[in-house]
This record gives sequence, C-alpha cells and structure tokens, in this order.
Amino acid sequence: METIDITALTPEQKKALQAELEAEHKEEKKKKAENKKILKGIEADIVLGEIDFFIGIRDNVEERITNLFKKIETAIELRAEVYGNTKRDQDSHTFTLDDGTASIKIGWNVRPSFNGTEAEGIVKIREYVSSLAGETENEKILMEMLNIAFKTDAQGNYDPKKVRDLNKMRDRANSELFNEGMDIVNDAMIDIRTSRFVRGYKMVDFGDGIIKRVNFNFSID
Repeated sequence: METIDITALTPEQKKALQAELEAEHKEEKKKKAENKKILKGIEADIVLGEIDFFIGIRDNVEERITNLFKKIETAIELRAEVYGNTKRDQDSHTFTLDDGTASIKIGWNVRPSFNGTEAEGIVKIREYVSSLAGETENEKILMEMLNIAFKTDAQGNYDPKKVRDLNKMRDRANSELFNEGMDIVNDAMIDIRTSRFVRGYKMVDFGDGIIKRVNFNFSID
C-alpha cells in the first residue's frame, strides 16, 4: 500500500483528500444505518415468527405443571407413610421407574437471600478481618475474605452464595468472633422459591435399534 506524505501535498490536494475521506466516512455511516435497519427487520421477523409458538406451549406447560403439583400430593403423603416419616415441605420430589428408563423431578427453583439481620454478623466478621492487618500471612487471609464476601451488587446487597462460601474459612480463621459472625449470617439466610419446574428424561426407542435418552426441562412463574 502506497504511503502518502501529507506534508508534500499542495493545499488543493489536501482539500481533495479531505473531501474524499469525508465522503468515505459518510458512505460508511450510510451503510451502517442501512445494515442496522436490515438487522432490526430480521430480529423482528424472528420474534414475530416464533413468539406465538412458545407462548402457546407455555400456556399448555403451565397448566400441566400446575396439575402435576396437585397430582403428586398423594404420592408424597404415601411415600412419607411408607417410610415412616412425617411429610416434609421440601423443594423438589423425584419419581423414577424401577428400571431407570424414565424419571420426573418436580419442584421449586430456589434463590438464596437474606432476612435483613446479616449486617450484624458481617460487622463481627469485619471486626475480625480488621484485626488481621499487619502480618503477611494474615493479610493474605484478609484479602481472600474481602474478595469472597464483601462485594455487593448495584443495590448494595451482599451475595448470599459468596458470603456462605466463608464457612469454609472457619478452621483457618480459628476465631470465636469470626464464628459468631458466621452463625448470625447463616441464620439470616433464607431460600426464596422463585418458580416451579419439571425436568427429567425418558429412554426413547427411535427404531432400528437406536435408543436414546431424551431430556426435558420446563419452568413456569
């Protein structure tokens, strides 16, 4: 590619080059705008062409899962009776054929959260962490704990999963203050049921000796 020495160009040549560059830039902007318009059209076609199919399926799946929740109540109660247990309010139940060729798991998707008292425990944990400053090995522990637990989201909330990970630091910390803080934090954790699901599999015979495991997974609000 030939290199142009700008300093060697005459004013007229510089003006012509500038006009050429501006024209190229204008053409690029025009092409980009056209491509964006085409892209929007393709995206709209995808949405409008497919959305009703999935909405229709969702309506059917929602009704089926709702009915399935009602249907398994008898099995849950009898299962507890057969094994001599009290009926438990657990988040999911699994039903599998004896030969393992089909299985259904139905239940609730769960998201961990806090009840608001976690801050009292974190105060104690921070107090312990602050006491570690000044020694090389302790500073490593300090930074590890800070990076794991004390990063908050945009709303200033702590991540329950990350704070929960601090439990594995108990032996290394070897601190009653740290343990007290973690106990408070753990007691403040609650699991919130967010949506219902059904998932499972079936070994399907496709003929010609071909048997494959077919999986499914559906969730509804």
